[in-house]
Amino acid sequence: MQIQPHILFADDDRDIRELVQAVLQAAGFRVTTTDTTTGVLELAAAERFDVMLLDYWMPQLTGFELCRRIRAFDQATPILICSGVINQADRQEAVGAGAQGYVTKPFSSKDLIGALRSLLQNEGGSHENPISS
Repeated sequence: MQIQPHILFADDDRDIRELVQAVLQAAGFRVTTTDTTTGVLELAAAERFDVMLLDYWMPQLTGFELCRRIRAFDQATPILICSGVINQADRQEAVGAGAQGYVTKPFSSKDLIGALRSLLQNEGGSHENPISS
């Protein structure tokens, strides 16, 4: 029996959360979701995830700030930041905050799944954006 990679997905938009969760589950991932920054920090501290997918625009903290706070207690779990807005400075800030990549909304299911699988294969070590724009 193959173990399902466990993904933490945080987005404050319920429709996006449910859609991405369904897509990832259909692709063989186990998905835990949250819509709050407090939820992200509590889950990240309490459970082991194979990858964390964090929306940039979250209530209270940005995805970059969440990433920095997670890195204070977890330096190993790969993190992808996702947002509808992207530029080179954001990509650099994402990596500076400790993320392994930055995905741009809207993303295709195929690209998102490919990015997650790439991180899982590389154990999060590349610090390069797994999705080219």
